[in-house]
Amino acid sequence: MEIMEKMEIHEKRKHRRTSFRREIIMNSVDGKSAVIHARDISTSGIGLFAELPRTRGELLRLQFDLIQNGKKRQVNIAGEVKHVELAEHGYNFGVRFL
Repeated sequence: MEIMEKMEIHEKRKHRRTSFRREIIMNSVDGKSAVIHARDISTSGIGLFAELPRTRGELLRLQFDLIQNGKKRQVNIAGEVKHVELAEHGYNFGVRFL
């Protein structure tokens, strides 16, 4: 991905991203499940890393834990892959929550 394209993705963001380093369970529409890694999160989406690429427009279901007011809460949310880029040893991709 060109540097300009990366800047355009960053400039399109409407919500502030917060570091969110943890494992996520990802379920694809075809029924396959994998444990992948989150990088950051916002109210509208999440940045993820996986060893295998995802497809732009692909629908996923994500499961992860959040701590709110000192209590652990499991989140189970659908999302759409908005962009994918090659990274060292895998792929970074952004998912918009649906």
